Amino acid sequence: MSQAGAVEASQPREPIHRIREWALIAVLAWSPLPFGSARPWAWDLLGIIAVLLLSLSALYETRKPSRQGALQPLLPALAMAGLLTAWIILQSLPFGLHHPLWDQASEVLGRKLAGALSIDPEASFVHLFRLLTYGAYFIVAWQAARRAEGAGAILRAIAVIGTIYAIYGLIEFVSPDPRILWFIKDVYATDVTSTFVNRNSYATFAGIAVLANLVLVANVLIRNTDLRSRKSIFLSMADNLFGRARWWVFGLIVTSGSLLMSHSRGGLISALTGLFVLLILILIAPAARGPWRKWFAGMVGIGGIAILLLTGATTFDRLDSLSNDTEMRPKIDAALIRAIGDNYLTGTGLGSFAEIFPLYQPLNVAGFIDLAHDDYLENALELGIPAACLLFGTVLYLAGRCLVGVFRRRRDVIYPCAAMAATVLIGVHSALDFSMQIPAVAVTYAVLLGIGVAQSVNSRPVGNSRPTTAPAS
Repeated sequence: MSQAGAVEASQPREPIHRIREWALIAVLAWSPLPFGSARPWAWDLLGIIAVLLLSLSALYETRKPSRQGALQPLLPALAMAGLLTAWIILQSLPFGLHHPLWDQASEVLGRKLAGALSIDPEASFVHLFRLLTYGAYFIVAWQAARRAEGAGAILRAIAVIGTIYAIYGLIEFVSPDPRILWFIKDVYATDVTSTFVNRNSYATFAGIAVLANLVLVANVLIRNTDLRSRKSIFLSMADNLFGRARWWVFGLIVTSGSLLMSHSRGGLISALTGLFVLLILILIAPAARGPWRKWFAGMVGIGGIAILLLTGATTFDRLDSLSNDTEMRPKIDAALIRAIGDNYLTGTGLGSFAEIFPLYQPLNVAGFIDLAHDDYLENALELGIPAACLLFGTVLYLAGRCLVGVFRRRRDVIYPCAAMAATVLIGVHSALDFSMQIPAVAVTYAVLLGIGVAQSVNSRPVGNSRPTTAPAS
């Protein structure tokens, strides 16, 4: 660890720092409860709390400023986010340029309307506020997790919270009268959804919890595996799995089981992809070197296959079947691509999908489509392709910082590994569903990405890049 980092880590945390950390954990625990916070009042409450936490962080910075250059790794992401915010505001203001639909509406009403590039400016401002809310939680998590103990507390909280919600979901799953809180569960009654309404949204949340528990198991092995011989490696790993890591192993089993019992095809595919990436990162990370990693990967593989065989039959049946939902998605995507072609430069305004899509909806697609099952296409339609690239570029840049941290970190490498794996999970599922539009999922991911970026800086002075050996038990 560098001298500045060592001094910072050795200083006791001030009360403001502790309050911010515990408040952030309280938000993570609360956000899944009211249907994943997918209700206007719950969404707004998350935004208000984010403003308060940012204010608390600003107060902490005035009392104890960060060391010079601490913000530098975030500058490209902040620049892209700033340009994106400015564009969304520009879309929503009646400054002269406007979408052609405003002219058609003026003709129908017989009076001139002050139009904007967004066909629903009010919705655009509301969705911008929500997007900034997620950014605020990322910043707060990044500040709170620049100390290793803060990052550890938040990551453990994500694992524990995910396990608790998984247990609740499994209890309701076996109940003869399944409910979500005190409401009768009238949809997805045969699937685990915990406090979420949609099984796919819960599957994404459960997948993040699986990754959190797994990296905590790996962290115990990194710190405590005896590397003196093959026998000592195996015995110490077994001792750790049934000892120090037993609760994380329990959480891993519970969250994995709840994920499979959600019977979400997209959730299973994205979680397996994220899990595969996590194992690869652990295998190649210099800070996690040692022959124990092959044993660990083998154990995870065997455990995953066992859970799949025991609980995944219904999910595999759904993978083999061609449902009506699967038949409709290509038609919806084709219509979305036509809509993007007509609005590829300026977009139709953030949050305007439900208003613009009926103009392109095929006649053989029945019902009201309020959300696309592909966040990339939906964002390209609403923002325009250039602005959508700013949104995607911001996330990719931050994930890239985590990937660099996997190779640069000489300790606490689990944080960038977890953030990178979660990014892959979210990235895959965003092409299959709209889980990132569920606040509980988005906030949890933003916080996990924040601690990953915070812990991606080099933990040793420049010029001393030799990896340290994992301590023997």
